[in-house]
Amino acid sequence: MTQPENEIQGIQSLELGLELFGLLARQGRPCGLSDLARQAGMHRAKAYRYLVSLVRAGWARQDAATGLYDVGPVVRDLALAWLARQDPIRLASAEARLLAQTLGDTCFVAILGQGGVTAIRVFQPAHTVSVGVSEGALLDPASSATGRLFAAWLPVGTEPLSEALRRDIRALGLAVVEGDHVPGINALSAPVFDAQGQLRLSLTLVGPASSLPADAGGPAAKALLDASRRVTAALGGLPSA
Repeated sequence: MTQPENEIQGIQSLELGLELFGLLARQGRPCGLSDLARQAGMHRAKAYRYLVSLVRAGWARQDAATGLYDVGPVVRDLALAWLARQDPIRLASAEARLLAQTLGDTCFVAILGQGGVTAIRVFQPAHTVSVGVSEGALLDPASSATGRLFAAWLPVGTEPLSEALRRDIRALGLAVVEGDHVPGINALSAPVFDAQGQLRLSLTLVGPASSLPADAGGPAAKALLDASRRVTAALGGLPSA
């Protein structure tokens, strides 16, 4: 019979060292030995020995001039390895599915492919009228919310948008279309950025005007923006300027 994980004996010294490292990482700034030891409830000499080992292994580093400790280069390597394992389409699809279920409107994930802006994952609401967007559909860069969103982050002078519309979309972090693409159908599209600040994909809500107001400050827009920001954060992303 397999023992529960919390009953299996581990290496206590390793666990204590990792706890001290976690405390150091959460400081958000370089920290002195005495301060770390106090916060950890650990004798100063004991904390010092753990920090010596963490520095040797690259998990921590000590500033030669100030003596303060901070996270080390191994953390950067681990972060990059973790980011490389994140699947943006899977993460965005989970958010799109939840938005379709909770808001009752169609939600899809789109990317900029070789043929143009393309819907690659489409999620329909379960019990309400859905809008016919199919996977593989190309989105017009001038009239669709998704196309406009991607166009707003193209290099200046290459996008099929007026400068005023481009500025508005980037300032809002959202493209809004009120029946421009299909009469009576509104759409909201929000960006997902990668760790280099590049627009990686989009999340788009589309539905009848009766259920999806074209309101950049409304509840649907807020839910969409929150979802896109969660995916961006999961990718270690930062919005570009």
